[in-house]
Amino acid sequence: MRTEDWFTAGFWVFALAGLIHPYLSMYASLEALKRAGTTVASTLAATAPFFSTLGAVVLLGEDLTIVVALATVGIVAGVMVLTFDGRRMARVIRVALIFASIAAVIRGSTHVIGKWGLELLPNPFMATFVAFSMGLICMTIFFRLRHGHLPRNVPTDGVKYFFYSGLCIAFAIISMYGALMLGRVVVISPIIASYPVFTLLSVWALSAERISRRLVLGVLMVTAGVVVIALVGGVG
Repeated sequence: MRTEDWFTAGFWVFALAGLIHPYLSMYASLEALKRAGTTVASTLAATAPFFSTLGAVVLLGEDLTIVVALATVGIVAGVMVLTFDGRRMARVIRVALIFASIAAVIRGSTHVIGKWGLELLPNPFMATFVAFSMGLICMTIFFRLRHGHLPRNVPTDGVKYFFYSGLCIAFAIISMYGALMLGRVVVISPIIASYPVFTLLSVWALSAERISRRLVLGVLMVTAGVVVIALVGGVG
């Protein structure tokens, strides 16, 4: 990180991005998980690319081709196939307009704001550092105000796994900002949204669960969408 990058216009945009994600999006996601469960929250979170694509077209002036739009719909639909449980439809209706939908909108806006910041300050490492530093500060203050104290008696084993998870997330976020710096939001955001495929495949591989038709269908839909965007997304 260069000295001249501090407190520039891009710096403050990244600070805004950190306020939105991870702070606000994580809070909304956790509330959605607590109130509706993993299935409902994950299904609604899959709609985030719609909001990021809309923001990129309206605010950043990016072009959206019919092929990329259809591929985005395919990816979102594929993720929903993987995560949706029809038996919980009533819970989806109750929560759709609350925390889970808020989380999807917020996460969708993160890519647009990140792209804006990178146009002002093309430094993905600075973007990651500022955004997550802001998120850490906000989360710490919120926890202190809500509980009256900072976390106590944190299990050592839990901290160890959180550390490993944090390393993976840090690498992922740096990669995300690097991709946004080089590409367009309408191309990058749908590809990032395909991550549940790898989550489910990892769970299947580790727990030796059988491969269901829904899993195969969802993976094929998401993979097809990503391949199409990768092949034609750079055009236009």
